[in-house]
Amino acid sequence: MMTPSKSCRDRLQPRDFHFLARVLTGRDDPGGLEGIFLDPENFDLLLDDDKVFHAVVDPPGPLGITPELYFLVLVRKNLHRAGIHDSLVSDYVAGVLAGHAHGEPLAERRERNPGVDFTYHLDFLKDLEGAGNYERFFLQVQCGNHFLWLSGLFPQFLQHRSLRRGAPDLRYYESVARNAFLEARHHPLAVEFELDEVYRRLTDCFGETRQALNLLAENHLFL
Repeated sequence: MMTPSKSCRDRLQPRDFHFLARVLTGRDDPGGLEGIFLDPENFDLLLDDDKVFHAVVDPPGPLGITPELYFLVLVRKNLHRAGIHDSLVSDYVAGVLAGHAHGEPLAERRERNPGVDFTYHLDFLKDLEGAGNYERFFLQVQCGNHFLWLSGLFPQFLQHRSLRRGAPDLRYYESVARNAFLEARHHPLAVEFELDEVYRRLTDCFGETRQALNLLAENHLFL
């Protein structure tokens, strides 16, 4: 099982810092900004700079940054617009979206279940049946992450499927994700991985977060 991460900042690459340096200083040398990169509060201000946002959403050429930085900038901006100013939440959500961009989250599970696409809650419920306490935590995290991503970036897919096939609607999957994080939050492993506070805050604002991601997808992603 892949260890859940509370933030995607540790996965930023040198090319991300070179990009930020070029945007903010006009020079391809991140050394002068090293102190800012290492200070969380100052780095937040840097990520929220309008020049960085516009460079990400309207680049003059190939962007050349990681999905982690891409989603970190977009998620922060859209959550702020929704009134959510919480770096723990934005870092976690950006990490979830970046992980799906890499194709990481369900690779192992799909190998074991090649005929299952995991776009239905039932697919996770089958795995949860008979799962031990340890595995149950990881399954709940995967379930929460997956339906955060699906309900956040693909709301029309869920709504159209609901209308065509009588499948559960968008609100149902929002509830599925929120409840999965609620259960994971109270597991001892959430404390061990320092995720209990992240999940508490995320579940408190999950509806607003999902709606902010809907706008992110509508305005900035071509899906």
